[in-house]
Amino acid sequence: MIKNFPCDEYSENTVLGICLLDSRNASDILVSLTEEDFYYGDLKNRSIFRAMKTLYDAGTAIDITTVTNQLTNTKEIDKIGGVDYLVKLAQCVTTFQNIPFYIKNLKDQTLLRALLQELNNIEQTYNTKEIKDINAFVAECEAKINKITEQRRVSDFVSASEAARVVGAKIQESHGVEGSITGITTGFSRLDGIINGLNKNELIILAARPSVGKSALALNIAFNAASKTNRPVAIFSLEMATDMILKRLFASQSSISYDNIQKGILSINDRQKLKEVEDDIASVPLYIDDNSGSSIEDIVLKSRKLKESKGDLALIVIDYIGLINDSKNIYKDNEQAKIAYFSRRLKMLAGELGCPVLSLSQLNRQTDARENKRPQLADLRSSGAIEQDADKVMFLYRPDYYKNQGISIGGDKKNKGGESNEPTPQVQERGLLDDKKADPVEVIVAKNRNGRTGSTELYFITAYGRFFTPAREHSYNEMPGSNYSDKFKDADNND
Repeated sequence: MIKNFPCDEYSENTVLGICLLDSRNASDILVSLTEEDFYYGDLKNRSIFRAMKTLYDAGTAIDITTVTNQLTNTKEIDKIGGVDYLVKLAQCVTTFQNIPFYIKNLKDQTLLRALLQELNNIEQTYNTKEIKDINAFVAECEAKINKITEQRRVSDFVSASEAARVVGAKIQESHGVEGSITGITTGFSRLDGIINGLNKNELIILAARPSVGKSALALNIAFNAASKTNRPVAIFSLEMATDMILKRLFASQSSISYDNIQKGILSINDRQKLKEVEDDIASVPLYIDDNSGSSIEDIVLKSRKLKESKGDLALIVIDYIGLINDSKNIYKDNEQAKIAYFSRRLKMLAGELGCPVLSLSQLNRQTDARENKRPQLADLRSSGAIEQDADKVMFLYRPDYYKNQGISIGGDKKNKGGESNEPTPQVQERGLLDDKKADPVEVIVAKNRNGRTGSTELYFITAYGRFFTPAREHSYNEMPGSNYSDKFKDADNND
């Protein structure tokens, strides 16, 4: 048990003395600090600061006389040592410089006291209460400590004159570089063209109805990000085991049916291709956590540890936000509040680690009930919270998802009548497929905080779980009725 918590007597006395002598600097100090930042002398400095703050809020001048009167009115003048102590504070001042340094010192001491107090509380809880679930107890302790340590990331205003030089230089560097993006590539050039890549500090939401392909696209993006940057990518899979994820990667990278890999129906050529792909996958810095019971605290802690041990992360992928465990069982009766809390923490995690966070999300069933089934922001589960926190929101729309279930998609201007007159697309270029079907998938960028919205088209080979960009941009209502050879070349691998 800590009896004497740390404090900085000199910084406390100096800033209080400055407030008594200089009204201009007093304003900066009283706005920047709070009562909790003063601890010295049985909290008598805290009483003095509180008196000064009361005078400041009332628009009254601050000096030895007014502070003495205020402390007399609150019956605290004797507690702080009388007017003599106020005079002593004024005499402590040797300079009016370095006020930001003193303020920072006091904030650091406050943070340290709060941390030590919380550690005391944790120890007391451990010593006096039964710990039924150690993992839940550790997660709760970690969440409380994180809440305190997050306060240390305090920033000040940035001068436009300084920032303009940095940003201007970046703009000049990118001039004339065709296809230049500021973020990490998704591996799909036309999608990058809309969202400008996956940028640090961003929370990106990828949403679709079940089985449309969002997990497959997220895995494609994660692999592309890791392989192209050679930086760690974390995948938190709350639905699929690691071996299933890796089998999907083997299928995607080898162009061998996932079903055949699962069943072991492999030719000699297939086994050779898989061996080659194994070396490629093993060389990519992908890190997978498949704990289906992961809480938001687990995700934050493990991401921090991965960065500490492996270096700056290129990307964090969460599959998916609705499966994150509410370890403290606070939101058991309020799904919307739970998702709001999770989305906010993921946004904060992106800012803390300086990397993009890509989180998958489900859509409401109301999407299927509409005649036009293209997703909208209102279709997001707990849409208000996710839409507010997310920097980018992307939807997947795959017409064949509905057609294969015999569901009409009438009312869709791009596919009237619910039936397509186009022939089934086939891909035979570059050995991608023998005769497997490639489904057109529209990627709808419904929100882009720092750029434009719009949509682009990818093709999804469901047998392999692989997405690729068609070689020539076209819209659904302009799909050619014959020769698909040019359209189905993998543009991102031919650029």
